Amino acid sequence: MTKIFEFAQRLVKIGFRCPADLRHVLGVANATAASIESADADVRVFPEVNLDGIVSSGRFTFQLFSGAQASITLLEAGALAALITSTGAKRVFEFGTYKGVSTTQLAINLPPDGRVFTLDLPPDLEAGTLRVEKPSEREIAAEPLKGELLPKELRGKVTFLEADSALFDTAPYENSMDLVFVDGAHSYEYVRNDTAKALELLRPGGCVAWHDCAPNHPEVVAVLKTCGLPVSLVRGTALAFALKL
Repeated sequence: MTKIFEFAQRLVKIGFRCPADLRHVLGVANATAASIESADADVRVFPEVNLDGIVSSGRFTFQLFSGAQASITLLEAGALAALITSTGAKRVFEFGTYKGVSTTQLAINLPPDGRVFTLDLPPDLEAGTLRVEKPSEREIAAEPLKGELLPKELRGKVTFLEADSALFDTAPYENSMDLVFVDGAHSYEYVRNDTAKALELLRPGGCVAWHDCAPNHPEVVAVLKTCGLPVSLVRGTALAFALKL
């Protein structure tokens, strides 16, 4: 109750000094409350690590895309690069190519002999077989030009695979990947499917990373809470990761 009283006092002071600032304060408070309102979407259960907790030193490369909406932030791109460095990754698998922004960040930080395998729906298939309710995700699934932003100089390091991940056969790639990045459809069914297949793809000791582990994607959070892996969250991001035991 003391903290509530202190907060109310501060609101009164801010209101007298600059009423417009109340919108910002209440907006932040509301967003924070929304992030922990539902126990299912509360990410505080995952331990947080700083970027330097993944790798103590290293040089990362970033590719910026002018005028394009990035699917991952620069900090998330740095975290993926750190995971590549810390695991010595040469073979990376990605669920969800979309425009190729994250594909680029993965490929550009791999060694010269590294390779990214990236999976997305074929151009003639606008939806997968499992449930996807959000219209925005269905629009992304129907995007015809998957990987169009991947720079030409990196295309030699990337293998594009076309299939519904629910039907994708992992057998040719089992136990061969150093890192798997799960960033496909965000419904519970697809995240659970892609996580299970990520573990089939990974070598022992390999790393699986998930994007959008955040309160606005509660189904992603729900899968990670029940996947049985020691999941950690990179502080300041929506990127979670775990090692295959």
